[in-house]
Amino acid sequence: MTTEQTANETAAEDITFYVNMDFSKLANDINNGNVAHQFNGKGRKVTYLTAEQESTYFYYSSDSAGEDKITPPFEMSDGDTVTCWLQAWNNGDGSDSSKAKFKWKNILQNRFDLHQVSTESKAQVTYKAVITEGATETDTVIINIHFKLNGDKFSIAWDPQVIVKR
Repeated sequence: MTTEQTANETAAEDITFYVNMDFSKLANDINNGNVAHQFNGKGRKVTYLTAEQESTYFYYSSDSAGEDKITPPFEMSDGDTVTCWLQAWNNGDGSDSSKAKFKWKNILQNRFDLHQVSTESKAQVTYKAVITEGATETDTVIINIHFKLNGDKFSIAWDPQVIVKR
């Protein structure tokens, strides 16, 4: 490694963000037909949330209290890690009135990979950004979660707008 290469490299960064989801509102809107869905053959209602629907059902924050809201896109460099926490929408009283059971299911992506590093709990997952050959700066990442509320099972997917930079 040359001195120039060493000077141009930056240390990998650890990023954390929280996904604060309103499980009750989302479940109600799926059940009453306001959000289109399909069935996956295993009794689970499956839907994809568009960028326009995101703010209705969840928001991102940099703190577990959900007070410091952040807006995507999330920029990461090759080698950075991101820890995502899934939690119930905080309505200001710190309680989860929905009583939903939820977990990260998986992540799907196109040109670059977010390699899963660890799963500490059903609500927390850590990924490492590893840019692959032919990747562009902007790419699609589809996150998928499962949740269960009042006996109904749901699978929700969306693009959190992650940008991996070289």
